[in-house]
Amino acid sequence: MPTPDETAAPPQPLGEAEGAPSPGGSAAALPPPDADLVAPSSRPAPLPAEFVRYAVALEAPELAWGYLNGRLTAADTGTLAFLRRCDLGPGPGEAFARIHARGTDPSPLAAVCRETVDGRTGRGGDAEDPRRVWDYLELSHRLSRGDADGGEASGPQLGRGRREFLLSRAASGRGMNWQDSSALLGTDRPEEVDAAFERGEELVGVAVIGLALTHPDPAAILPRVARALDRALASSDPRLRHQGIVALAHTARLHRTVDRRCLDLLRRCPRGSEADDDLWVYVPRRRLPWWLRRVGKALSGARGGG
Repeated sequence: MPTPDETAAPPQPLGEAEGAPSPGGSAAALPPPDADLVAPSSRPAPLPAEFVRYAVALEAPELAWGYLNGRLTAADTGTLAFLRRCDLGPGPGEAFARIHARGTDPSPLAAVCRETVDGRTGRGGDAEDPRRVWDYLELSHRLSRGDADGGEASGPQLGRGRREFLLSRAASGRGMNWQDSSALLGTDRPEEVDAAFERGEELVGVAVIGLALTHPDPAAILPRVARALDRALASSDPRLRHQGIVALAHTARLHRTVDRRCLDLLRRCPRGSEADDDLWVYVPRRRLPWWLRRVGKALSGARGGG
């Protein structure tokens, strides 16, 4: 993970032409790099990478535009570029790799970001107007902090933005490289896993393990672990069953918790698994069912007798 200098300031943002479209409107071309510079006091505060990474699946022109227009610090631009490069792998993630390689030096970073924005392709594509995703992110971030100034239109606007910039990209498989196990082990958006289950992705179990390793909230992880175990048991798929068990073990180890649904499904799996062991070691034993306590005692006895 990059650790760039947080104090590096982004360049003056590119201005927007008067009458720029609303988030739901048609795309507008960006002005030349040096035209209509916006005064620093008028630009919004940068958004934190830890919010952006879970809220949307950014495309490279959107990330680049966000830096050029002050929506991200140089450090967070590098962090998000690195994470998206990991999501997509060496080929599809090349544009993100180029951004990340420039570090936090403002001039080289601005130059590659301008090239990325100017080189965006596809009439009417999602990245044709990169500003739209940032309008959605700013509103979403503001309301997530309890800002009451969103207005009556905030709810529908949030719903449209979430569908366009997260759910539809996950549904189409554009958010992750579903052919690369190493990329999927970095999965950190639960919506990607849900969409993969719907599409019947062969490596969805790997993504469930990735979610268990990367997501900070077990409430987002455990329902997807349960879905993997449930599907594996229904289809007699030993590989998916093992992947679900491994994901449950990681969740127990990292978050020291489990839910009733996962326990009920685990009971239907062969005993002596990684999840049996890690649940016994890391989850408070008063929260474990009697059958797992018996398994845990047997495991403890086996270790002591060895």
